[in-house]
Amino acid sequence: MNHNSNGFTLLEVLFVLSVLSVLILIAVPIQASVLDKQTEANFLETLEMDILYTQSLSYNSRSRYQLFFPDQTHYVIKKYGTILERKVPEGWSIKKRTLPTISFNREGTIRKPGTMTIYTQTTQYNLVCPLGKGRCYFEKQ
Repeated sequence: MNHNSNGFTLLEVLFVLSVLSVLILIAVPIQASVLDKQTEANFLETLEMDILYTQSLSYNSRSRYQLFFPDQTHYVIKKYGTILERKVPEGWSIKKRTLPTISFNREGTIRKPGTMTIYTQTTQYNLVCPLGKGRCYFEKQ
């Protein structure tokens, strides 16, 4: 009696399922890592643009605007009232060090230069705002 079947054996199905399970287990941490790196890049770019926005507001209106972190969860740009408010990603922390507030004078020069540290889930960045008309920049630690 000749059996000609077109299906898979139980052993073949289990083997394929185990290979797929291993691939899924490897792929999930890779996706989480990529997502964390993209969140870092987006937040730092947005913060840099908001600092330039604060500088532009100060220069164009000839009055003082300031960007500061009232707590670990968000930062604010304000003059007399809040102009803009953004959230800091969850699990991050900010150490203000020598830069509690970022503000510019009428000429667009930073009023009090300094450094603050931003701790992400995996990386540490220093935000450096030097004296003069130079832009603030990030240093990865």
